[in-house]
Amino acid sequence: MAAMNSRQQKDDVIHYLVEQVNASDISSIKSIVNTIIRVINDPRATVKELKEIILLDPPLAAKVLRIANSAYYSRSFSRNFSEIEQAIIWIGSDIIKELALSQKVCEIFDRDEKIGTYSRKSLWTHSIAVALMTKMIFRKEFGLPGENAYMAGLLHDIGIIAEDQFFQDDFKQVLRLSKTKKIDMARAETETWDYNHAELGQAVVDSWNLPEELSVTVGYHTNPLAYQGKFSKIICTLYAADYVCQEKDFNFGASPIHDSLILQRCLKQITVKPHALDLIFKSMKAEMAKMHDKGLF
Repeated sequence: MAAMNSRQQKDDVIHYLVEQVNASDISSIKSIVNTIIRVINDPRATVKELKEIILLDPPLAAKVLRIANSAYYSRSFSRNFSEIEQAIIWIGSDIIKELALSQKVCEIFDRDEKIGTYSRKSLWTHSIAVALMTKMIFRKEFGLPGENAYMAGLLHDIGIIAEDQFFQDDFKQVLRLSKTKKIDMARAETETWDYNHAELGQAVVDSWNLPEELSVTVGYHTNPLAYQGKFSKIICTLYAADYVCQEKDFNFGASPIHDSLILQRCLKQITVKPHALDLIFKSMKAEMAKMHDKGLF
């Protein structure tokens, strides 16, 4: 009975937080990304329809034009884009999806707040790095586009955003516990709340009706070996990207993942060699530097 009550309390807290997220600015991610995914995946949809959606979001429209005109994308051509429709055709639908998601997630971090060594800005940079690296592993190692790899990387810590925003006093306690005991965030969260940010993140993504692959990946990203199913590849890939980014230059001021045994088993499962992971990290780091120099995040 006590265990049942504990589970019910846990479910109630997660449900409450999901409701808070969906009543806040965070839910703006859901609306525009879902709409853009729907239009892009509709064979009858036109570029004009996508343009009309983007124009409803001026910061996103500005970013689309800036990227289309950036040497990062148009270095082989001496042309300038002034029309959103032209820019969409040039950039491509996959990048448009990534831009829409990045723009919306970025807006959550407009007011950077620091708690000890943790900051929202560093969490945002970490999320971008993990997203890029997850996508790069799919493309370089598997020869696959990894359609949801970037989105999974960007959203994997959405639960931390919710905890920071709605349970900040307890969140500060979690950060202190993580640092004092030298344990990772997920363990510190479970000791404090009986759930962790991965479980919360999965509930949030589920409530947004995004693809199942995304919600499951977010839900298992801290414990990839607990999942055995059709999404194992992306979950293990995300764990590897998250591990390396936290251990190296793109952590967010909280205790990183230190379980190298889980990393080794994930790499074995997806047949990626450690030296290949290191090379991809270097490529991702160079990409991040280019993007930063051009004001793309």
